[in-house]
Amino acid sequence: MGLLRLLVALFLLLTALTRVQALPQEQDREPLGSLTSIGEVYVNDSPATVEITIFSGDRVRTGESGSATFNMSGKGSLKLSPRSQVLFSGKYEYTAELEAGAVVMNSVSGPNGFTLRIGNDVLVPPIKERTALASIDRAPDGSFLVACSDGAIGVLTLKGTSGLFLQVGQSVSAAPNGQLFPVVQQAATTERLLSGRSSSGARRARGSYTGWGFLGAAAGAAGIVAAQSHGGGKQPISPSAP
Repeated sequence: MGLLRLLVALFLLLTALTRVQALPQEQDREPLGSLTSIGEVYVNDSPATVEITIFSGDRVRTGESGSATFNMSGKGSLKLSPRSQVLFSGKYEYTAELEAGAVVMNSVSGPNGFTLRIGNDVLVPPIKERTALASIDRAPDGSFLVACSDGAIGVLTLKGTSGLFLQVGQSVSAAPNGQLFPVVQQAATTERLLSGRSSSGARRARGSYTGWGFLGAAAGAAGIVAAQSHGGGKQPISPSAP
């Protein structure tokens, strides 16, 4: 009987220690919003239900016949086209990161808007403009094509020293190293991105960039600080904390 009680006590102790170790990990997984999926959609490589809560650290992937819409209350939404992948980091610097495919980002204006990392750049909503709507397509070479279809959107480097401010109808190509190139967009639409077909007909603009909103070092840094969507701007974007 004494040995049995000792074994039971050890079992209860191990269970309690395991629970204590698991609690910090559960607390770190902050709920970010809800995901509505159609067809082949996976959350952390597990098939997703029609509607599921997304936590910080979750990775969403859509298959050939899948699409999904992520809604974040009071901030905006993100629509994933087929064959796309997004990491919902929930960091202070950006809400999510596009790792593959194409998405449509809809963000409210101001510092509480939805922010999206694309390689070495980050998309942020304007401070005073109306809701921002933009389509983003990641190419196989690691570059991104960003097209603004409503409102305005800022495309800033993670260092916060430069960037572009896009108005309706304007597009920019973001190279893998973060360098930005304004482009003439001939045939990129939100419907095409959501259908899963890569956008085409875009070329880099040559000559004068009249009408483009270039952001200098000071403006870029101020825009990043104001556009952080978490923690009231507790942690600025920097190379050491991308």
